[in-house]
Amino acid sequence: MIIGFDASTQTVGFAFYDGTIIQDAGFINISKCLTNKEKALLVISIMDIHPLISKVKQINLEAALSGFKGGRTSQQVIIKLARFNAVFEYIISEHFKLPIQLINASTARKKVLGKARVKGMNGKEYVRQQIDSRFAYVHKFDKLNKRKAWDAHNEDIYDAIIISMA
Repeated sequence: MIIGFDASTQTVGFAFYDGTIIQDAGFINISKCLTNKEKALLVISIMDIHPLISKVKQINLEAALSGFKGGRTSQQVIIKLARFNAVFEYIISEHFKLPIQLINASTARKKVLGKARVKGMNGKEYVRQQIDSRFAYVHKFDKLNKRKAWDAHNEDIYDAIIISMA
């Protein structure tokens, strides 16, 4: 079993992949945590009680800044994300004592989907389209927001799914 993480500054998407199908997926809201250490420990506390965690043999983590939206992200956010990803990688590697594979988002998309994006569509839109057409069964993991609409954080789940399968 592989767990894939898509860690951002506000949420961490996760997906458990058994080599055939996604067994579970979701996202963890880390926005209320004050420090990067608290964010990592929150993820660990939730993963520690997950029924599939004992079956995990490898952790795939999206490499920091490998798929950020160039030109549309401030320097402060880029620095914040890089710092969190470094802390997150270190803390989960120490806690779980499992190998961690850092995976570039574009490389993961190419490996799983055949290409990273298509012309006229950004990477997130492409992943969502491909999830819809190839892996529709994973929509059972989709979350709705307070207005009962599709939650934008589901994109973090979809990225974690691709990272786990790469």
